[in-house]
Amino acid sequence: MSPEPFDGTAARTPDLPFPLEEEWQWEYDYYDHALHSALLHQVYQRGSVLLGSDRPGEYWTLVVTGPQRGQVWWLGDGCATPYADSPPEPPTDGFLRWVRHWHAGQGWWRSE
Repeated sequence: MSPEPFDGTAARTPDLPFPLEEEWQWEYDYYDHALHSALLHQVYQRGSVLLGSDRPGEYWTLVVTGPQRGQVWWLGDGCATPYADSPPEPPTDGFLRWVRHWHAGQGWWRSE
């Protein structure tokens, strides 16, 4: 489960590095609270700004620090992953592309 409370009001530190460089699916890994809890809190609170939510417990964030800077990430219960329409290298229009897809209702994951 995501850190409690994470409802958009949890203290955020966008100036600290976003901790991930690739998808992390902790729901499929053996989740060890002692080993993973700090990282999980960092995923939800560091290096990004909250963009919005499609449903409770699922959040879109824009990474603003570190190697993933400029990428939109989806944080769900059990998984953190870059937006599926993002190429490996952050494009100059990545955020704008995500906003257009999200606003047009072309699917929360990938435009069809």
